[in-house]
Amino acid sequence: MPAKLLKNTIIYALGDIIPRALSFITFPILTSFLSLSDYGIVNYVNTIIFLLTTIGFLCLNTYYLVFYYRVGNEEEQKKLLGNLSIFVIGLNILLSIFCLGIGSIFPKVFSAKISFFPYIAIGIITNFFNILAILPSALYRVQENPLPLTMLNILRGFLSTGLVILLVVKYKFTALGVLYSTLAVSFLFGLIFLVITFNNMTWHIDRIQLKHALAFSLPLLPGSLAYYFLTMADRLFIERYLDLNQLGTYTTASTLAMILNILSYGAYKAFEPYFFKIYKTPEFKKIFIYIQNVYILAILFGAMGLSIFAKEFFAIFASEPYQGVWYYVPMVEAGVVFSSIRLLYSTIITAREKTKLNTIITIIGGILGILLNILLLPHLGIVAACLASGFALGLILILSAYFSKIEISFIRPGFAVIVSAIIIYFNVYVLNIDYIWLTVTIKTLLLLSSILVIMRILGLNLLKLHYDRYL
Repeated sequence: MPAKLLKNTIIYALGDIIPRALSFITFPILTSFLSLSDYGIVNYVNTIIFLLTTIGFLCLNTYYLVFYYRVGNEEEQKKLLGNLSIFVIGLNILLSIFCLGIGSIFPKVFSAKISFFPYIAIGIITNFFNILAILPSALYRVQENPLPLTMLNILRGFLSTGLVILLVVKYKFTALGVLYSTLAVSFLFGLIFLVITFNNMTWHIDRIQLKHALAFSLPLLPGSLAYYFLTMADRLFIERYLDLNQLGTYTTASTLAMILNILSYGAYKAFEPYFFKIYKTPEFKKIFIYIQNVYILAILFGAMGLSIFAKEFFAIFASEPYQGVWYYVPMVEAGVVFSSIRLLYSTIITAREKTKLNTIITIIGGILGILLNILLLPHLGIVAACLASGFALGLILILSAYFSKIEISFIRPGFAVIVSAIIIYFNVYVLNIDYIWLTVTIKTLLLLSSILVIMRILGLNLLKLHYDRYL
């Protein structure tokens, strides 16, 4: 099973890596046509979409992942998908109508600086079509069949890239070009996923099952909202307290830093249902230690690479207004690392059916993040948003690890994270060489040497990366 888990992780990751690689190709082009303010608008709208997705799904996808294995035969699994799909689609039709109506009457309820029409209205409609993909995507995950989902993501990436270039470069739509292309692609793939849903569901409405599903998932919603305010709402605060150029700077740094999520969520999509499946088996703890250490190694390698080479990336690929963005990438990356590692332990808490505990932990972190943003953002600017995210997500990681009740030592992973932070600080803020290719060469050698050190700390051997050594 670990071998299959690794294969599925790689397939899921490819579904994210290839679209992101395409975005790298278009990045130099878009920075020539989009201002920092344009980037700020696009990312602000994406933040609104993320909020509506969180509210509109009510965490029912987690219920589906957990109870897919427990409802019995294949026909009951189809009824479960049908029951949840009918409810979710109906709910989001109402939510979309409500948001569009509120925006029409009180256009500044979403933003004082970004027009509701057309920007935020496009985001609301885009969100509805994005919702249609969530349950069928979960279906492929529980069936441990990542290839179709990956192929759809890759196709979506190519279509998005082509349409963005067409609308932004040729027709000069700037921010609207990005938003229109996202809407068009979301509409197309929403229909595709709707067909997949219909082909794998049985039309079925079960009020008792819905009550049970909501009783399970609604306690997760406050935690999901808290996580949203922790990881995304800093953009809302920057829009309020600072300006759109600084919002663009922060979101561009976040975009590069969050490339690490390609790896973390690729692995998460694979190990989440796998952990649910083996949680009560005798070998679970030892397999978990193996997966944890390999996963943390991969996360730290990605974080160091993105942070260490951020300055060179923007120097080579970005236009002049974006040259200072690299400074904030390592600060944002800290929160991304904590959030990525936390996925391991929050999954175990969910497997224990302690969903309220995950919610409470996330709310605590969310409150801390909001308070730090409100208190520090007017005085420290973008740095405050980075610090707020890092401190809050670090607290969530510590609490999640503690309450996961996994009886293992966290000394090696903790020490590995600290050593990685020191390595990043030296390479980014201390090492200063004028010749870019010489800098890249030296940093590459230092990065590879650092990985060997981290492997030694975690007790891993490249030639023996197999969980049997933990048994």
